[in-house]
Amino acid sequence: MNSPKLLWLFVLLNLGSILTAQNHAPWKFRHDRHGVQVYTRKDSTTGILELKLRTEAQAKLSQLVALTNDVPNLKTWAYRLKNAYMVRKVSDTEGYLYMLSDFPAPFSDRDVILHFVIKQDPITKQVISSSQSAYNFIPENDGIVRVKIIETKWTFTPLSDGKVRLEYQIKSDPAGSIPKWLVNLAADEAPVRSMLALKKILANYHHVNVDFIKD
Repeated sequence: MNSPKLLWLFVLLNLGSILTAQNHAPWKFRHDRHGVQVYTRKDSTTGILELKLRTEAQAKLSQLVALTNDVPNLKTWAYRLKNAYMVRKVSDTEGYLYMLSDFPAPFSDRDVILHFVIKQDPITKQVISSSQSAYNFIPENDGIVRVKIIETKWTFTPLSDGKVRLEYQIKSDPAGSIPKWLVNLAADEAPVRSMLALKKILANYHHVNVDFIKD
C-alpha cells in the first residue's frame, strides 16, 4: 500500500537534487583584472551568466558597510548608475532600494527595486548583505525597462592580516530586447568597474562607524 507513495517520494527527492545541481553549476574562472578575480556560471533558467567577483582590501568591516550603504553616493562608484534612493527603510539592516542604470543606445535604461537584508555572524564577524528583486513594490516608469529577475550578495570576510575579502555575486536578467549573447559578452564590465571604483574611494570612509557592525 505504501510502496507507490515511497516511490513517488524517492522520485521527487531525486528530481529536486537534479534541479538544484542544474541551477548551481560550478564556478569557472574568467579572468583577473587589476586584482579583481571574476568567476562565472550559466543560469539554467535564463541562460545568462551569473557572476562572482572577489578581491581584497585593507579596510574595516564598518568601513565597507558604510560605503555600500551610502545610497546618495552610490553613483560615485557604481558604474553607469544614474539615480538611487531608499524607497522604504525598514531598519538599519533592511530596506527597499531603487536604482536606475544608464544603458547605451539603442537600449532603454533599466531600473530595479531591491529588498536588502544585512546580517553579521557574531563569531566570525563575516558580513553578508543579500538582496532580491521587489519589482512590483512601486509602479514602473514610462520608457524605462523594469528588471524583474535579480539577486545580489555582498560578502565581507575579515582576514588574519587586517584585510577584508570582498565578494560580490549577482544573478540577473536585464530583460527587454538585448540578445543574451550580448549580455553574456559584457556581463562583467559594469561589476568589475564598480568594484575597482569602490576600492579607490574606500579610504574616504575610514573614520565612519556603523553601530550595528562589529569590527
